[in-house]
Amino acid sequence: MSLRIALASALLLGCAFGEPIDRDAFGGSSNDAGGGGSTNDTSSSAGGDTADGAAGGGAGGTEVDGGSGSGGAPPACGDGTVDPTEACDDGNALAGDGCADCAIECEAAALQDPLTGHCYRLFAIATNQTLAEAGCEAWGGTPGIGHLASMGDQLENDFVAPLVGGDTWIGADDLGGAWAWIDGTPYAFENWQDGEPNHPGTEHCMFMDLEARWHDHDCADTRSAYLCERVGAGTL
Repeated sequence: MSLRIALASALLLGCAFGEPIDRDAFGGSSNDAGGGGSTNDTSSSAGGDTADGAAGGGAGGTEVDGGSGSGGAPPACGDGTVDPTEACDDGNALAGDGCADCAIECEAAALQDPLTGHCYRLFAIATNQTLAEAGCEAWGGTPGIGHLASMGDQLENDFVAPLVGGDTWIGADDLGGAWAWIDGTPYAFENWQDGEPNHPGTEHCMFMDLEARWHDHDCADTRSAYLCERVGAGTL
């Protein structure tokens, strides 16, 4: 059983019973910089913290630089890059700048991939593909962050499979003449159901079935649910 599938099962159990997910098991608590170090460390310690206060603990921690910004105000975080010494994106490569607003987390209703930090959430709402994509964009908050889920490889497809309980929109179409993921993920992997795609002239959108296999389908038709994906906070 792969790491992703095992963790997915554990996380789903936590969600099912309404309990908050304990991310300590995945590399650190919500208040540490990963791996066991102090949140205010600015040099190596027993936890192996970096100068930015972020160890290689991964997607469970909060990246804390441990200093203070100009005039005591924290600087803006988020330059779109996760630097090598950061557990997440704090906005720059400086140590000691007081930038601490960088927790990598998903809300309790979503499932987080511990390897990428991406969040996945199923919405059991019957709708067409256009409205499903709009729902994912609204869930993502910041424009461009949330989309119908894309499947980059078999591991990702297997990871989200436990979420899917029926015909569920995911984020590919061939409206441009070839199948492509809406969010720009390279279309390098396919998992079509036997006999699919079967209507290339009329069915331009994609849904995932109970077996996590793909179907082409009329974009204006209704499916029973849709699956959204967004990057976790601080992982732009």
